[in-house]
Amino acid sequence: MKAIYEIVRDYTTGEADLEATNAALSEAGAGFSFRPGQNAITDEDRKQTVVGYYPEQASGYGLLDTGTGSMERVKVIGGRLEYPINEIQPDGSTNMAAYVIICGKTYEVFGDTLGEIRPRKEGKAVQKDVDMRRRMDLAGQQAEQTCRRGRFLVTYDAGGYAVKAKRL
Repeated sequence: MKAIYEIVRDYTTGEADLEATNAALSEAGAGFSFRPGQNAITDEDRKQTVVGYYPEQASGYGLLDTGTGSMERVKVIGGRLEYPINEIQPDGSTNMAAYVIICGKTYEVFGDTLGEIRPRKEGKAVQKDVDMRRRMDLAGQQAEQTCRRGRFLVTYDAGGYAVKAKRL
């Protein structure tokens, strides 16, 4: 089964029409489908669409992905959208991730300008609850743990069993 990204990419390149794309999205369990008029990219639109090596060389029609699943049809002229999509923060980040898929290529949106996709920083994974497993390395000690519920001080007995967890 194709990934949702591949299905959308094939639609923007013209390899699949609207009906075939909707059938593939349904089979992949995408939770959304394309509607004529809102997401339709016609053959005439594709003839006007070009991308180059750099984002500013992209012009024509593509799909805007803001994470809502609607994928709006947008017009790109010289690597810029007709209107800003998000705000650029002083540190260069944006207040909302947005992407344009045009002619099979994906670009990140910075305000109204297309750019290369930046790598996302992976956040440190936080455990769901206090870990009460036996820990021989902590036998007879106390250890601090952070989980989604908060910070806890866990007390271990001489055998390494967690006997108490107190919220800090």
